[in-house]
Amino acid sequence: MTTLSGIPASSGAAVGPFFLLNTNIPVPTGQPSHQSFETEGHALNLAIKNVGLDLEARAARTTGELQEILLATAEIATDPAIAEEAAGFIASGHTASYAMVKATEVFQELLAASGGYLAERVSDVANIRDRVLCEIAGIPYPEIPHFEVPTVLIAQDLSPADTADLETDKILAIVTAGGGPTSHTAIIARSNGIAAIVACPGVVDSASVNAGATVAVDATTGQITFNPDLALKAEIASKIEKIKARKSRVIARSADGYVTTDGTAVPIYANIGRLEDTIAAVAAGADGVGLLRTELLYLDRNDAPTLEEQTAIYTELFQPFAGQKVVIRTLDAGADKPMGFINFDHEPNPALGVRGYRTIFGHEHLLRTQLQAIANAAKATTAEVWVMAPMITLPGEAAAFVAMAREYGLTKAGVMIEVPAAIFHADEITKVCHFVSIGTNDLGHYLHAADRESAPLAGFNDPWQPALLRAVHQVAQAGIRNNCPVGVCGEAASDAALASVLVGLGVSSLSCSVATLADVAQAITAHSLQQLVLAGNVAIAANTAQDAKNSARSQLSELVNLGL
Repeated sequence: MTTLSGIPASSGAAVGPFFLLNTNIPVPTGQPSHQSFETEGHALNLAIKNVGLDLEARAARTTGELQEILLATAEIATDPAIAEEAAGFIASGHTASYAMVKATEVFQELLAASGGYLAERVSDVANIRDRVLCEIAGIPYPEIPHFEVPTVLIAQDLSPADTADLETDKILAIVTAGGGPTSHTAIIARSNGIAAIVACPGVVDSASVNAGATVAVDATTGQITFNPDLALKAEIASKIEKIKARKSRVIARSADGYVTTDGTAVPIYANIGRLEDTIAAVAAGADGVGLLRTELLYLDRNDAPTLEEQTAIYTELFQPFAGQKVVIRTLDAGADKPMGFINFDHEPNPALGVRGYRTIFGHEHLLRTQLQAIANAAKATTAEVWVMAPMITLPGEAAAFVAMAREYGLTKAGVMIEVPAAIFHADEITKVCHFVSIGTNDLGHYLHAADRESAPLAGFNDPWQPALLRAVHQVAQAGIRNNCPVGVCGEAASDAALASVLVGLGVSSLSCSVATLADVAQAITAHSLQQLVLAGNVAIAANTAQDAKNSARSQLSELVNLGL
């Protein structure tokens, strides 16, 4: 047996055959071209056009987060700036293929230096480059084939385009050497309910030397084993049966949320970004919406949405949640998440620059228009609308936002806690807000100074890191002292075991992806509040993410029985 370890990204277990996706495209050399400038330029432009059309077609065949990611990738592929940069290398006598490689290197460096959302696009640019190279060479890009039997998919990493046509019923699990717990692969796996392990060093090499072997995947522990023995196969099979039993278990629920064994109600909300998500959230049994990402509605616009346009779409989004809470976040825009209708000065590090609430500097009218639209939509529906601002740092900012929301009749206003300074101001912030919500993705990123898309740094972005858990605990306790509800809307709330710990730390509500909501509810309702508190206490006392996870799980006795 050969056992490797990575970071669990989507709960589940599997045993069966595997397929290794080899996407290593030969890199062209800098040999001079024997073709004319016009011929090479035409070859490059045609290849870029075809890749863009293919990505758009793949986007049209899917929905939700994956569709949004694919459309954004298609926009990157057809950005004239890439072709213009490549044209300079072609003019110097290089081939179209080599020019594409050099041009994308320039853009990858710029994106990596920008940090934040833009840095997460580096891998997308690499995938675009490889697809263009294949188009120029007239060879097919390596695709995931049709599987006759359910199969474990192993890869260095997966791009959104790689997974667009994924036959989810034929994928037992996904294991990648790269990525992290908030990478595209992790998000796509969770949204489809596929077991996944990311940041697993050596898995590609092991798969190469173990061709034809059976593999066992345990996405609760993060372990993948080639050539498992009979005992491990039986263990995985038992876990799979427990997962099936869990899915048929009746979940205890009240009007106030999902109920622990000792009668404590915990609201579990859904994270949504599109109208289509509302239908899925209602069907999944969400208590409402804990995070409505408004920026996802307008990423492809070059002109600011009007008051009327915003009112109409917010009304449509609120309507399915009659009598339920909907927490809507104002535009999380900025130089790291560019929007065509907001102009920003060049920033050396946009991740630490003007974004979120900070866009009020010079663009206050956009926030005021949005608040008016939210207020209009709230009046037109029976949803209980709460509004919050992202990227809040100081108590004064929080108070100013609450006051501004009140001007428009929005009586429930709060803020996101996602930068370290806000942790230390938690008492002051929870005194002036009606609620706060912790964004564990960005908070973990800033706490550990680690890019979420960097495979070598994936361990720092493990949401089980004690520093992150201690930060959550500090904010939750401040909320309790000041009678201010504290929720978590980051990816940490989508991990059933970790979500249980968050409640134990004092978090009053959870907001997670629709695909993981049932698992989170199962974990919460299978334990008492006392068990959750004990799990939280041992987790924040740990020194490492793995110790925190192991210690917490030892207190959550029913997780094993649930296959979680």
